[in-house]
Amino acid sequence: IILYNNPGRTGINLSVDLVEKLSKIDNIVGIKDSSGDMTQGAEYIRRTDEDFAVLAGKDTLVYGYLSYGGKGAITATANIVPKIVVKIYEEFQRGNYQEALKAQFQLAPLRMAFNLGSFPVIMKEGLSLLGMEVGPTLKPVEPLTKEAREELRQVLCNMKVL
Repeated sequence: IILYNNPGRTGINLSVDLVEKLSKIDNIVGIKDSSGDMTQGAEYIRRTDEDFAVLAGKDTLVYGYLSYGGKGAITATANIVPKIVVKIYEEFQRGNYQEALKAQFQLAPLRMAFNLGSFPVIMKEGLSLLGMEVGPTLKPVEPLTKEAREELRQVLCNMKVL
C-alpha cells in the first residue's frame, strides 16, 4: 500500500505523526505526497525508516524531494513527458545535480500549463498533441478551449517534445 496525501483534493492532510505510525505497518511501503509542503515532506523522510518510500506528488518538487532523500515521484506530467521526469531521477542518482535541476526546470512549464484546464483534460490533450489518441474527457469535465489547446501545444513545442 502506498499512502496518498493530497489535501488540496481531499480536504484531509496526513500528518507527519500519522504517517510515521502507519509506516511501521509491513504492507504500507510508502507515501505519495501531493501537499506541496516541502517542510512536511522532509519530515516524512526524516521520521520514517529508510525502506519507507516518500515520493514527490508535485511535479515541480521532484528534485527537492530527491535532495531531502525521497525515493522518487509519481507525477501527472510523466504521462506526457516520461523521459524528462526519468531524467530528473537518473541524473540525480548519478550525482549530476545540475543536469537533474535543468530537467526539473524543463518540466515546470508543462506543470504550469495544467492550469489551462482540469487535471484529466490536460493529460488527454497533451497526449493527443503528441499523436496518442486516448479519447475525449467525459462529462462533467469540459474539453480545452481552442486557445488553451494552442497554448498547451506551444508549451510542448517550447519544451522541444513536439
